[in-house]
Amino acid sequence: MEKVQFQLESTLPELKDLHEKGLFSKNEIDQITRRRTALETSLVRRVTRKEDFFKYAEYEINLEKLRRVRWKRLGYDRNPPPPSASTFSLPRRVLYILKRATQKFPGDLAVWLAYVEYASREGMRKVVAKGLNSALQHHPLSPTLYLLSSYHHLHPSSPFPRSAIPSTSNLDLPSTSEENDTGFALEGTQPARTTLLLGLRMVPGSRDLWTEYVKLELGWVEALRRRWRVLGIKNELASSTSRSEVDFEGDPEALIGGEGAFGPEGEEARKAILAGQLVVHALTSALEAIPLNAPPEEEGDGIAFRESLLTMLRSYPSPLRTRCLKVVYDELEAGSKAGGRNAARARLLLLTKGLYDRPYDPERRDDGGVVLEGVYLVEELGGIGKEIRKASKEDTAGDWVDVAGGWLAKQIELCGDNKDLRDYLLSILTSLTKASRKPSPAMLLLHLDVLGHAAGGATVLKAARAHAAIHPSHPGLQRRLLVLELEHGENLPKPAFETIVKAVTRSGLSSTDHEDVIAIWLAWFNAESTGRHTASDLKVGNAMIRKILRESLRLGNVVPGLHSRLLLAYLQHSAESASDLFARLKEIQSTYRPSPLFYHRAFGLLSAAGSDRQAVQATYEAWRSVCTSPSERVVAVMTLAEHLLRSGRAKDANDAVEVTRREVRGDSAVLAGLEAEWKELLDTAEATGDSEEDGDDVDMDGSDAEE
Repeated sequence: MEKVQFQLESTLPELKDLHEKGLFSKNEIDQITRRRTALETSLVRRVTRKEDFFKYAEYEINLEKLRRVRWKRLGYDRNPPPPSASTFSLPRRVLYILKRATQKFPGDLAVWLAYVEYASREGMRKVVAKGLNSALQHHPLSPTLYLLSSYHHLHPSSPFPRSAIPSTSNLDLPSTSEENDTGFALEGTQPARTTLLLGLRMVPGSRDLWTEYVKLELGWVEALRRRWRVLGIKNELASSTSRSEVDFEGDPEALIGGEGAFGPEGEEARKAILAGQLVVHALTSALEAIPLNAPPEEEGDGIAFRESLLTMLRSYPSPLRTRCLKVVYDELEAGSKAGGRNAARARLLLLTKGLYDRPYDPERRDDGGVVLEGVYLVEELGGIGKEIRKASKEDTAGDWVDVAGGWLAKQIELCGDNKDLRDYLLSILTSLTKASRKPSPAMLLLHLDVLGHAAGGATVLKAARAHAAIHPSHPGLQRRLLVLELEHGENLPKPAFETIVKAVTRSGLSSTDHEDVIAIWLAWFNAESTGRHTASDLKVGNAMIRKILRESLRLGNVVPGLHSRLLLAYLQHSAESASDLFARLKEIQSTYRPSPLFYHRAFGLLSAAGSDRQAVQATYEAWRSVCTSPSERVVAVMTLAEHLLRSGRAKDANDAVEVTRREVRGDSAVLAGLEAEWKELLDTAEATGDSEEDGDDVDMDGSDAEE
């Protein structure tokens, strides 16, 4: 506690000053001291968490907000007193707390980001620079730190935008004014370039770093051009620099801005810089570092990187736009001939560029989106649609169909109220779903989604039947067909369910496919268990239900959870009372080999139905008999204990937990989980008053109070 006392004593001058200025009353000062004592104590305990530091820092931040409000209310902003002990003490204290957090958790990037972000929002430029350098020593492979360091060099007096800090903490930092684009500090270009190049050397595959590096070179050229134009450093257009020498658009006078600024020896270099040679070199290096077939990462794959570059170049205010776009388009043109899905995506980017590209205009701000309107947009989309149809006939692997179909679906969504345009694009999308085009199941499901919003039920049902025939063993398509048949079609003949089930139940399915397969089996079960009224029909239905359960037991390893879900449906089937549930449960136990997962759900049904003690205990014993691991036993006993505590039988719950505690004693991790869950159950029961029965109490450690 000596550390806590030392920290609190260091705050006495500022607290005294706050009281003397009338910002806080004596009672409030006492409350602040008590709160700080508790927060400081949490920082010196044996196991310290970073959340404790964040909670402490957030308290001080809120305290500073309150101080500033009262400062204005008392009129100190109009006639400020001389600086004193409390003027900047709270922001310094927040920074001190976050600095201690970085020393305690130097390997946690979120702590460093919270530290430098707070310093930037308080305008502590030197602290930001020093904090970023220290953070890079511990996290040299973090692209975020290099991006923030570059931003700090280029915008030294601006706080970091929250969007640039993806892994920051939930710390409630003080808000700033609008996070708009701030001025470009030309003198910070060189240190920012050095920082980004160092980051690219350490993390050569970072898409964000390459994008920022290209933006930096574009910004530097544009800043030079605008500065020279403002200063009037320009002469008549030199005969050696014509518009045919460089692919350039915009103000032709900008090409010769700053003539002589680099001296006679640097004249060629000046022309090359203004013509975008450095930018093109940066862009080419980025494309080489992230190849077209680069595997997907957190920031996207190679095609996604090029798409983000195109969006950035289309919106960046630079006359070099056309030349830079041509570099990317040339690379995409070469890659579109290689074949495969990436080649199809590259081809689509080239095909649709007319929707987004337009000449640079210094008086207009572009956002990188669609630039055409009215008849020009319709004509461009018409040409794109014709090319999509033509290319789909030449596609043998189906890659182009999937890529173009996804793009068409997005465009249909953006059409809004333009029904004619939406119908035209939908007709193109529908033409891609023919069996001869080899569409993937994902493409066909997407088409059904689009049809569901744009067409009637009969049209969607007809399309679903055709799509399911293309991929008869795909669970997602077959499930969608079943849903549509039940909603819009006639009742399916029951043998059709069995045919579909056999087609979709196979190994190697994804987790999503597993859910679709289980849903199809449940639909089959419901079809066999409903709509039967005569005795003969009921007999046939029960025979089919038993067949379904036997088949699911046989295929249980192929689709995990299938047998348990069907058994649960069978348990609920026509059970009108708790005794019916228990009788059906005993039948299941003796015939269908239920799993621990089934017992977990069945126990909840019995508990909710108000089954008697004997039924609950028998079910629990049967559940324990099929548990094969300590963790499964813990799940079982915790479920029982929760039921017993709700019933006011704390002693029985404690006895059951004690038995399981002895059984899992050899597994320390499972035992720790058991103790934690048991304590949480006891706390909840104590809060609700359900932990007592006939005077029997249970201690928080799970042992009897008498003992």
